[in-house]
Amino acid sequence: MTLVEADFSEAEERSAFLFDLRGRVRNLSLPASAANSLIPLFEAISNSLHAVEARFGDNFPEAGEIEVEVLRSGQQEDAAVSGFMVRDNGIGLSDINMKSFRTSDSPHKISKGGKGVGRLTWLKTFGDCEIRSWFERDGKPLQRSFGFSMKQENPIARHTVTVAPHSFKYGTEVRLAPFLSPYDAHCPKRTGTIAAKIVGHFLNYFAVGKVPNITLFDSETVDLGAFFKENQSRNDVEPVSLPLPLGPEEHSDFEIFHVLLKKQLRFHDSGGLHWLFQAGNGRVAKQEPIDSQLGLKYVGEDRDCVYVGLVAGKYLDAHVNQERTGFTFSDDDAKLIHKAAVDSAKRFLSDYILEIRTRQIATTDKLIRANPQFLPFRDGLEDFVEHNLSLGTQGEEDIFLELSRRKLRAKRKLDSEIISLKNDGVQQLEQEIQRITKALNTEKKSSLAEYVVRRKEILELLDSSLAFVDQEKQRYYKEEYIHELIVPIRSSSEELDYNQHNLWILDDRLAFYTFFRSDKPFKTYVDGSDSTKEPDVAIVFERALAFQREGRDEPIVIVEFKRPGRDDYDGNSSPVAQVLDYVDVFRSGTAVKDRAGKIIKPIDLSTRFICFVVADFTETLKKVIRTSVANNPTADGQGFFGYSREHNATVEVVPYDKVLHDARVRNEAFFSRLGLL
Repeated sequence: MTLVEADFSEAEERSAFLFDLRGRVRNLSLPASAANSLIPLFEAISNSLHAVEARFGDNFPEAGEIEVEVLRSGQQEDAAVSGFMVRDNGIGLSDINMKSFRTSDSPHKISKGGKGVGRLTWLKTFGDCEIRSWFERDGKPLQRSFGFSMKQENPIARHTVTVAPHSFKYGTEVRLAPFLSPYDAHCPKRTGTIAAKIVGHFLNYFAVGKVPNITLFDSETVDLGAFFKENQSRNDVEPVSLPLPLGPEEHSDFEIFHVLLKKQLRFHDSGGLHWLFQAGNGRVAKQEPIDSQLGLKYVGEDRDCVYVGLVAGKYLDAHVNQERTGFTFSDDDAKLIHKAAVDSAKRFLSDYILEIRTRQIATTDKLIRANPQFLPFRDGLEDFVEHNLSLGTQGEEDIFLELSRRKLRAKRKLDSEIISLKNDGVQQLEQEIQRITKALNTEKKSSLAEYVVRRKEILELLDSSLAFVDQEKQRYYKEEYIHELIVPIRSSSEELDYNQHNLWILDDRLAFYTFFRSDKPFKTYVDGSDSTKEPDVAIVFERALAFQREGRDEPIVIVEFKRPGRDDYDGNSSPVAQVLDYVDVFRSGTAVKDRAGKIIKPIDLSTRFICFVVADFTETLKKVIRTSVANNPTADGQGFFGYSREHNATVEVVPYDKVLHDARVRNEAFFSRLGLL
């Protein structure tokens, strides 16, 4: 074989790179990662795609052939990947192509989106590269071969151009090996993963059907075109126009390719299922998972597919960076393109999106019913879900947080409008008052609904407390549990707000009493009394509390709870006598005072007392009631009442069941009015 002289001298060859090549490669932005470890392979395949297109023109999908061979460090299927061999039947490294290869940042492939730096990624990631190419010069077939590495000052070594052997085929063969550290540790090992990543990187070729025959050789042989089609469930393309700041040679037309692929063709083993790709000049330069924006798991008829979207357009072609790992346009443009692509994806996946929205509506409605402070959102439920819940917001807790956030924002807006209304004077006053009043009423209605639902839960808890604590022995809960539920033991109005006790269970009027004492010695709040009477811890059946509402003409109310199921009353343990004894203690003093000694209510002969005894109507209790002042049956026949002239006190004895029933009836009236039933 004779050496054929090239068009350039050896001296020219050695002076081709007139800059610090090592510094250029060192500064090339290509951090080690699973994706970046394959960038050099993608560059080699991209060169092959351009080569077959240059040779065959529009016929390159039918006539072009590219082979990718995986080189491994051992014979085992899971042996580490040491490099790749890429072969094509393209136009070959002609003299003009070789000149471009030797020129950093060459403009030779600008029309195809080439940046002239792709082969520099070979130097950054591989210890050695070998290139052989068969091309034509002046009608004669030639073979070019050389080494390409950073081992010597000139990265091009052992360059020869000879007459091609008789068995030659036009094209180029690139051997990239071995991997340099740390890229070797990041390269995927599985054949299927490498195949999926190649298809993913060149998805636009596969999506539009303009791809030559690409075959991957490893422990198994994979026809990538067939691999893509076999794993494709559905596809579509949507043109989109966006208002971007375009230059004279750019325009705002984009194409978004949508593909559903079988999950075996997932492009990424770590991270999301569904991906959005953006391609510049025929190659994917940006990829990101969009699972959280779609809110979808696997899709497709059998729920075994993932979604992949590809955005392409001249604007992306003009702004892809030199490493082809991103774009150079502004963040605002990036957000606009991303949003348009995701919106298009949602339209493509509308059937699955509708399923999510339906579930979100059902979950939100359930939360509003359980937490009616969010009642204002119920009328426009579908609109609320559509405009306030991302597709990824599906759990009850996440939806609850979003409802709370929106409620707070609505309240702040309403407060601001009220302030503005006060400051703006009378202009449009009537119209604004009507609108703001409606909003206020809606807010108050939701607050009332929340209160009513809370009361319902308290009543359910009270119902449970009246049951047996031990079914076999038929032991009841002690009355202290019920006492604690209605009002905490040893508490006072200084320690609790009106919404921290549940005195409304007995009578709704008691909900707003502003002074009460629970299990406190009388001498601590009855001025002039030295009585230390107070239920002893050992006497767990005597739980009393006293409280008073605003206003000097209101009665003092005393409530005594008795253990459910108690049936050992006698003349010495009459609860009616017990509460009247408490009245005597009150009358022994001159006034009720608060913790600071301030007079809350004077006590004189005209002071009225209302006493409640809450107990189960056992036989012994009925017996002691018949001989007490409270021996008159109530109108419904479920309790007893009476009046002691001596004490100026009425006494009502009511069973727990009646207290619970009456409280439920009152609360259900609110439920019905608020539409919560």
